Amino acid sequence: MASGKKRVQAPSGTPPGRRASRRTLLLAGGGAAVVVVVLVAVSVLSSSGKDSQPPLVTTAETSGLAGDPKLLDGIPQHGLVLGSPKAPVTMVEYADLQCPYCAEFATGTLPTLLDEYVRPGKVKIEFRGLAFVGDDSRKALRVVLAAAEQNRAWNVIDLLFANQGEENKGWVTDDLLRRVGGAIAGLDGAKMLSNADKPLHEEQMREMDREAQTDGVRGTPTFTVARAGVPPGQISLASLDAAAFRPALDAALTP
Repeated sequence: MASGKKRVQAPSGTPPGRRASRRTLLLAGGGAAVVVVVLVAVSVLSSSGKDSQPPLVTTAETSGLAGDPKLLDGIPQHGLVLGSPKAPVTMVEYADLQCPYCAEFATGTLPTLLDEYVRPGKVKIEFRGLAFVGDDSRKALRVVLAAAEQNRAWNVIDLLFANQGEENKGWVTDDLLRRVGGAIAGLDGAKMLSNADKPLHEEQMREMDREAQTDGVRGTPTFTVARAGVPPGQISLASLDAAAFRPALDAALTP
């Protein structure tokens, strides 16, 4: 586990197998008012329940993968940013690709937010990956950064979360990554894998760690929502339901 990253213990009353803590932060910088939306959660759940995800039907190479191949249809990507560059509001997601709560957000909540805020051009989402859970986190994140060079990072993120295995059990295999690369239209999977170990990606990971420290991130997932000129406010997410995100997003969208 990387220095400065803590896994948060559960308060009393947390359901069995689940550990969660919530924090509220307020940040301001660069002249832009920032509304920070935070949910810090750590789970000891295994990957149970992921078999219920719809199968990804493309070619024989990708058989056995879970995920929705149409989830990101029609949404532009640039690097690690998903959504229109002209969107007035930016939501940043800090996530570890081994974090079960991050997978819960990706598979359960994100599709609704895409339809309500991202596809209409209201909000763009920037992914900032952290890798404090273990080696599988780092391996997966390097591949995401390589996919970002082809503007397909979010497709890889979606498939990795949909097919997430138990923490630090070696689930991020070369075979899984090859199948993920072969499942995504417009992605050169072989190029993605060959570029995954570029020194540039190590520097990108260090930069995202620095940004997380600046933003006071203590666990994953953590979200920040910002728009220049919006009065500062604070919101703490009590759940990962889409309804919990709407007040912060709607407030940031209000001039």
